[in-house]
Amino acid sequence: MSELTPLMKQYFSIKESHPDAIVLFRLGDFYEMFGEDAETASKILQIALTTRDRTKEDPVPMCGIPYFASESYIAKLIKAGYKVAICEQMEDPKEAKGIVRREVVKVITPGTYSPENPKENVYIACIYPFNDKFGVALADISTGEFLVYETEENIEDEAHRFEPREVLLPRSFRENIHCRESLSSFYVSFFDDGYFDYSEAYRILLKHFRVSSLDGYGCEGMTAAVSAAGALVSYLAATQKENLSIRKITTLRQGSSMFLDAATQRNLELTHTLKDRLSEGTLLGVLDETLTPMGGRFLRNSLLKPLINKAEITRRQDAAGYLLEDYELREMLMTSLGKIQDMERLASRIDAGTANARDLIAMKQTISVLPKLRKALLASGDPYLHSLAEDLADFNAVADIIGKGIIDSPLSVSGTGALSGMDSDLKLTNSG
Repeated sequence: MSELTPLMKQYFSIKESHPDAIVLFRLGDFYEMFGEDAETASKILQIALTTRDRTKEDPVPMCGIPYFASESYIAKLIKAGYKVAICEQMEDPKEAKGIVRREVVKVITPGTYSPENPKENVYIACIYPFNDKFGVALADISTGEFLVYETEENIEDEAHRFEPREVLLPRSFRENIHCRESLSSFYVSFFDDGYFDYSEAYRILLKHFRVSSLDGYGCEGMTAAVSAAGALVSYLAATQKENLSIRKITTLRQGSSMFLDAATQRNLELTHTLKDRLSEGTLLGVLDETLTPMGGRFLRNSLLKPLINKAEITRRQDAAGYLLEDYELREMLMTSLGKIQDMERLASRIDAGTANARDLIAMKQTISVLPKLRKALLASGDPYLHSLAEDLADFNAVADIIGKGIIDSPLSVSGTGALSGMDSDLKLTNSG
C-alpha cells in the first residue's frame, strides 16, 4: 500500500469494506473499476481492459464506463449475478483540499434492482430457520411491499414460492450444505447473525415503522417471522443508504391461498417453460392481457398463490361475468386503465425522495384518470366492482400541487431536487 498513490489508497480502502461487490468508483465523468473488479467487469460488459500506471512493473488493471450511461452497464452486472457498490464524489473537486472525499452511497443487489419487466415484482427474501419452522420476510423496494409469514415447509419450496431475485440468510448458514444445495438456483447473501436476534429485530421494526408494538400488523408473537423481518430491514438500510419506502407490514396466514411447491410450479409451467424458462407458452403468457404494470404483477402473484377462499373466488367470478356482459363499461375501463402508469413504483420513488419531474407528471396524469374510473365502477351493478370504487381515494390535491410546480414536459432531472418545494406536501398526502 505504501507504493500506491493517494487515490488508489482511497479506492482500496473503500473496496476493502465492500469485498463482495464490484465498486464503481467515480472519477469525474466516469465510473472506474480496478483490479479484479476491472477484470471481471470488462468481460461481462465487453469493454476494454487497460491498466493504471503502465510504467510500473505490476500495473493495476482498470476499465471505466460513462456515469451518464451507467444504468445499462449496471443492469448487465446485476444480471450476471454481482452486487454493485456506487461510490460517488462527495465534494466538488475544485474545492477539495487534497483527494476528493468519496463514499459508497448505495449497494445494488439482485434483490434491490428494478426489473426490466414492470409486470414482475423484484422480491428479496429473508429466511430465518427457527426451531421447527421458517420465518420469511419479503420486500419489493420498488413498490414498498413488505410481507412476513411463518411456515413449516422446506426452505427450497419457500424460496420458489415468490421467485425472489435474492435470498438473505444468517451468516452462520454459509457453510450449511443443505441450504446451499436447496438454494443453488438463487443469488444468496449472508448477514451477521446478530441482526436476526429477536430482540434486536423487534427493536428495528418498531423504530422503522414508528410504532410501539407489532399488534396492528398481526405479527406480534411470530418470533421467526419478526426475526427475519428485522434483519431484512437492517440489510436494506445498510445497502440502500436512503429512505426506505416501506411503510407497513402485511402478514400472510397459511390457509388464505394454495401452497404450490417448486416442482408443481415448474411442471405446470405457470410462469416459465420447463425447457428454456421462457414466459411465452406458459399459463401466465396465455392469460396476461393486463393493461397496467400493477395488474400484471397482481395476476402473476395470483397464479403462484391461488385463492382457496370460495366466497372471494365467487365474488371475482361474478365480477368477471358482469364485465363480460356489460360491453360499454368494459371498454371504458380498458380505455382508462390504458392511461394509468405504474402508481406503486411512482409513489415509492416519491416517498423515498428519488422521483424526478417526469415521475411527478406521470403521477399527475394517472391521478386525473381515477375520478372517471371511480364513477364508472360506482355505477356498475356488481357489488365487487362497487367495493373497488370505494377504495379509490381522491388525489386531486396532489395533482394540483404537481400542476402548480412543474411544467407538463419537464427535463428528466433525477433526485430530490426535482421535487423543488413540494416534496413534504406530496409525502404527507401520500402517507394518507
